Amino acid sequence: MRSKKLFVFTRQVLKNLTSSPVTEAYPFQKASYSDRMRGHISITIDQCISCTLCAQNCPPRAIQVDRKSGTWSIDRFLCVQCGNCVQVCPKHCLKMEKGYTAPDTKKTIEIYTGPPQKKKIPQAGEQCVFCALCANKCPRQAIHVDRETKEWLLKKEDCVHCGLCAKVCPKHCIEMKEE
Repeated sequence: MRSKKLFVFTRQVLKNLTSSPVTEAYPFQKASYSDRMRGHISITIDQCISCTLCAQNCPPRAIQVDRKSGTWSIDRFLCVQCGNCVQVCPKHCLKMEKGYTAPDTKKTIEIYTGPPQKKKIPQAGEQCVFCALCANKCPRQAIHVDRETKEWLLKKEDCVHCGLCAKVCPKHCIEMKEE
């Protein structure tokens, strides 16, 4: 029994010595990633409006957003590359890049600080037909539309200034105006 295992081992060693390497020439050639690879999250911080939707939809809570200071941070060790944050981002400033993050010896949190932005809030115009599409699309339910009394109300403290309401308005009567 023992000689049989030794024979299998010896045969594998001889095969490996005479065949070409299975591994890629890593430092000299870039790795080729498959189309289905998720990769890692990257952000274009200049476009980020600190709406916190990415942080709310992150299952392991790897993303943190501070609206007051305008910072966006990610803990790469917690991130599971699910892509939920990319799907919910209203400004499309998050994307999945192919490749892996650089290895590190200690746990680090990457912090990005965006430029100060003037907050724009939605305001409905006179052409509003009170269809409530804007209220349905609002990720924070900050808009309330009463069709009977023909009222369009915005809770400013709940609004994340994403502009989705203006995009879905069929009459284009919602404008994003500076506060």
